Amino acid sequence: MKDIRVFLVDDQEIVRRGVRGMLEQEEDIEVMGDCASAEEALLQTEIFSPNIILMEAKMPGMGGIEATRLYCQKQMPCSVIMLTLCEDCLAEALEAGAVGYLLKDIKRQELAQAIRRVYNGELAIDERFTLQGMEGESEYLPPGGDSSSTLVKEAELVILPPAEAARLLRFAYQVEGALAATIVQQVGSWDKGTAITIRLRKVTPLVDILDRLGKMPDVEEIREQPATKRTPLSSPQKSIAKLRPRPRKKFLVTLKQTSSAEESGLAELRASQSMGTKETGKSS
Repeated sequence: MKDIRVFLVDDQEIVRRGVRGMLEQEEDIEVMGDCASAEEALLQTEIFSPNIILMEAKMPGMGGIEATRLYCQKQMPCSVIMLTLCEDCLAEALEAGAVGYLLKDIKRQELAQAIRRVYNGELAIDERFTLQGMEGESEYLPPGGDSSSTLVKEAELVILPPAEAARLLRFAYQVEGALAATIVQQVGSWDKGTAITIRLRKVTPLVDILDRLGKMPDVEEIREQPATKRTPLSSPQKSIAKLRPRPRKKFLVTLKQTSSAEESGLAELRASQSMGTKETGKSS
């Protein structure tokens, strides 16, 4: 089973066939299917469970940008890359939730690398474009892309144990403010580690994310976890894999040790929660 599952959406059959032929040469990319309209794509995505959708921005009927908004509203576990002839829809596509924007004259290896970057939680923009930030500044994505040029839209923060529930809640609240982000998922426990998935309101350079997290008062250490190639799945695991969210940029976070005063406050909080539970049980 290949790591990256791609679905193609374009109203031109010759384009779909050409892109499929290009991607079938890549060892880690599988084209799950294709269709000629965004309306059909919304239905087919639930069947094929792709990681990545390559979509034309302008098509008859519903356009790719409108479809991207619907994907985001439904929180479907896939990323949309615009593969288009349109050169003036970049800002609108990113606002809608696309995490890639490529022109159709792209070379095969460049397309494959862009797909891998998005699969790993990064943004992939044709290097001929300049990104305009919300405050009007320009952020340029240089070709090649080292860690200082990587732009991130989504990330997963792994909080190393132990970390009290109250501290995790406070940390999550601080993250939303520090990174201008929204918490979309939180799983785990205080004693075994917690993973917090965040979606940033605008694409942000990787170095800025590390810098802002490192300056948070509760953070002892923050480091990026390098992407690792996953081992092939056995047959019983394949159906489960489709339900898993796509990989994102992942950061390992160590919180500072709690002070005596804070530990006392947390203990009081746990005691009050325990007492409330007992009282509820008695009243029932």
